[in-house]
Amino acid sequence: MSGSADILTQFNQLERSGALDALSELRLENRELERIINDAALLLAYTDVNSMLDFFIAKILDHFIPEFLGFIVKPPRGRNIRNYCYRNLKESDEAIPRLYWEILRQRFNHNPGLADFDELAAELGTEVFGEDFLAFRPEVIFPMFGIGGLYGIVILGKKIVGARYTELEKKYVDRMIRFLSVSVQNGLHYESSITDPKTGLFTHDYFVRRIDEVLARIRRHGGTAGILMLDVDHFKPFNDTWGHVTGDEALVAIGERLRRLIRDEDCAARFGGEEFTVLVADCDGATLRQVAERIREAIADIRIPAPDGSGDVSVTVSVGARMVKAAGTHSSLNLLDDADRALYRSKQGGRNRVTLYCEGLLERASLARKS
Repeated sequence: MSGSADILTQFNQLERSGALDALSELRLENRELERIINDAALLLAYTDVNSMLDFFIAKILDHFIPEFLGFIVKPPRGRNIRNYCYRNLKESDEAIPRLYWEILRQRFNHNPGLADFDELAAELGTEVFGEDFLAFRPEVIFPMFGIGGLYGIVILGKKIVGARYTELEKKYVDRMIRFLSVSVQNGLHYESSITDPKTGLFTHDYFVRRIDEVLARIRRHGGTAGILMLDVDHFKPFNDTWGHVTGDEALVAIGERLRRLIRDEDCAARFGGEEFTVLVADCDGATLRQVAERIREAIADIRIPAPDGSGDVSVTVSVGARMVKAAGTHSSLNLLDDADRALYRSKQGGRNRVTLYCEGLLERASLARKS
């Protein structure tokens, strides 16, 4: 009995000293660290920024639901700031004004730790943050650091349930954001390497890789796809008349129009100069032509202010279309060459039109009549 009494006495002493509570907290902390390490390993496997943020949000959901969650991110190329905003962890079209990126960037460059918003507002002055920012009901703000320094800010709004964030919850989010920061920066750099800086469309090299992937899938599992090649009509005279700045505005407008018109599973690229390409997934010949006509008409509707103030100017495109099928031994370069031939026929036929490439004798006869 004396041995049991000694153990009980020691236990009571440990309990009174607080050592048992400290041990319990340490175990909880170790479990959280193990969980974060596992989550981080999964996070680092993503290459797409939106997928990374979706994963991060799914993990936040295990702990709490904030009224607002916003990411302000400065990509490696260009001057634009990106906003990724969520209400109740659902995607929102809200945007955080650039003014607050500049304010918070300067602050976190000097003091890189997370900040409770009330303390931050007291530090910088309550007049710094207008109603447009206070509407997000921010509670904690986190910096996102990458290889080149600060490149993003995370704004965590108040909890839906109304309670304030615990120190453990803030620590968890802070640690996850440190891993997220590395992943997102890698994703942005990869995205930058496969996109055209002027139009924001994919590069030619990436487009060819996508065709190769589609070809391989069609040969394994069947199905069809289509390729469109677009060329701006009379683009050199357009530049000569209105200047290269207006010409660049036309290219940017075409890029924006293409991004709006295609589906997520399709791919639009700047082929080079004033040429563009589109990969249309899972389509037949009739659908490919319809897509091409819709794109052609949408580009013809673009209006760009003339630099001399005389009104608006516009451009048109000629389009060549080529189906991608399982039959045959065509390579991606062969298919692009065929689409280019169809584009040439559109040019020869009067421009601002669509021509679908026809294989076999029909195509050869058509080419023979042209020669």
